[in-house]
Amino acid sequence: MRSTFQGYLRAVRNPPFRRFWLGMMVSRCGSAFTVVALSWLVLDLAGPRELGLVLLCSGLPILVCGPVAGRLLDRCPVRLLLGWDNALRGLLVVLLAVLHHFGRLGVVHLCVVAAAGAALAAVSEVAEGVLVPRLVDDADLESANSLISVNWELAYVAGPPAAGFLVGTAGIGAALVADAVSFAVMSWLSFGLPDLRARAETARRPAFAVLTRYPAAVVLTFCAAGFLFLSGVTDLLYPVYARNVLHDGALAFGVLLGVAGAGGLCGVLCGLPLFLRLPVRARLPAVIAAGAPALAGLAFTSDLVVAAVLVALASFLWAPFYAIERSSFQRAVPDEVRGQATGARAAVTSLGFPLGSAAGGLLLSGPVATAVIVLAVAHLLLAVTLGRGLPRR
Repeated sequence: MRSTFQGYLRAVRNPPFRRFWLGMMVSRCGSAFTVVALSWLVLDLAGPRELGLVLLCSGLPILVCGPVAGRLLDRCPVRLLLGWDNALRGLLVVLLAVLHHFGRLGVVHLCVVAAAGAALAAVSEVAEGVLVPRLVDDADLESANSLISVNWELAYVAGPPAAGFLVGTAGIGAALVADAVSFAVMSWLSFGLPDLRARAETARRPAFAVLTRYPAAVVLTFCAAGFLFLSGVTDLLYPVYARNVLHDGALAFGVLLGVAGAGGLCGVLCGLPLFLRLPVRARLPAVIAAGAPALAGLAFTSDLVVAAVLVALASFLWAPFYAIERSSFQRAVPDEVRGQATGARAAVTSLGFPLGSAAGGLLLSGPVATAVIVLAVAHLLLAVTLGRGLPRR
């Protein structure tokens, strides 16, 4: 555990990594403001169907743009791509704020901007996997990726409440301006990064062909997609469980989300050292399986306090997944083609969460207790499948 925390300190004391990490933290939290603001705005302008359309437009472009972004990141200076990506996304948010101020903002505008922003965001999404191994030593890779995961957890825990407060007190336009400022900060920090490129000239192969050359990377990609699929089901489980089992509606749902966020944040920082003590091939299967018993416990309780403890424990145990999985993927692919492989991976894994949410809707139409057990067993099966599928070297 001590070595992992020393890795955190070394990563934070590394000026280029610290610059990238802080920029991503600001950007993620700012994006939470826009998500809340736009969700409220679409519901006000139209309804849930239109909100689903806007969210669809913000999710589909990664399928095409992920591989393209990966190739660019292997061939061009990462700092320039990141800088312009965030600058242009900031301008898109400013455009939304201007249209809203003059009363001209409609669902069509939101769909177009959401799609354009998602296409540009592919650069930042893929860059997280490409840039970190170039900024830190291999021994600190898990610690650095864990700190990157902290950004997501902080944005998840702090962003929506702060955004809701800002929208309620200052209006939707203020939330959009806050996100535009966050993009400007990230753009400025990105342009100051070192001029890091791949170590060798990248081969002219399709991104998916590059990915399939590395068996471990393929297994890890489908593992990540599977875990995101199950996460999509789990996120849908919480509101249904709060309403149908706890019978406490929004209050119980808010409690479950809060403890899930807190457990995940603690797990990212404090849970990681526990799993790093295991043999390399056992780490990811252990993480996936570890939270399943706590999740299964939800099938046998209708008490909010017990349910909150179980959700917090499951989130704590699952939280190190992304740091360990991403580090394993980064080591499995050579630096000169890591961008292309990461872009192809992003296209595959991006399908996991929405497909899981759709499957969760079908699964949770039946008894909740049965759905909980099925979901827990699915985690165990994924862990066993991954343990058998990972190459021994």
